[in-house]
Amino acid sequence: MVDDALISGIEISYVYPDGTLGFDTLSVKIRRGERVALIGPNGCGKSTLMMVLAGLLKPKTGKVLIEGEEISKNIDTVRRRMGFVFQDPDIFLFNPSVEDELRYSLDQLDIDDDRASELLDQYSRIFELEKIMSKPPFRLSGGEKKRVELASVLIYSPEILFLDEPTANVDGKTRRKILEILNSYPGTLIFSTHELDVAEKIADRVLLMSVEKRIILDGGVDLLRERSLLEEVGVI
Repeated sequence: MVDDALISGIEISYVYPDGTLGFDTLSVKIRRGERVALIGPNGCGKSTLMMVLAGLLKPKTGKVLIEGEEISKNIDTVRRRMGFVFQDPDIFLFNPSVEDELRYSLDQLDIDDDRASELLDQYSRIFELEKIMSKPPFRLSGGEKKRVELASVLIYSPEILFLDEPTANVDGKTRRKILEILNSYPGTLIFSTHELDVAEKIADRVLLMSVEKRIILDGGVDLLRERSLLEEVGVI
């Protein structure tokens, strides 16, 4: 049987340097084009699992494969195919201006100036950033920072997009804009969220994690309607 997984985590686990368990041993496969929501209580390992699958953290045990090739053996090429949006934009934003933030990834990928200018115009319009392009990110509102962070990742068209709580701590207008953009994203999407309606609107698959820091259920979005189960796990 042909393995059609784009991303495979095989018997992976993670332990932080201070000895804290990030998540316990588990295996997971994600196919190209899937839209996967990670659901679970606080501290269950959702963010850590995504960082391991994205190659940002090295697993304590097991290995992560991208199309059958171990991610650690080709990390630079793999990272060009991926984007990661953190829950706290301040972790990500460090350039002097919004324009510099959007331009940074394009410079790293050696995009020529004409094409970079086209992309800057396009993504500043999509994310409604035209009026703040010269502003330093630290002076922006929380919703503006989130839009800048997402624009800075999507501008280089990653095939795989990881998002940690993409709609947390933003106003209603920003939330609607983010949902609109994510629904039109054509690649493979893996995201964590505490907002079940967000998962229902975006995902086609749900991975439910428990306080034991393992995946306990893997299924369709109908899992989100199992209220008694979600209460038992601590999601609601």
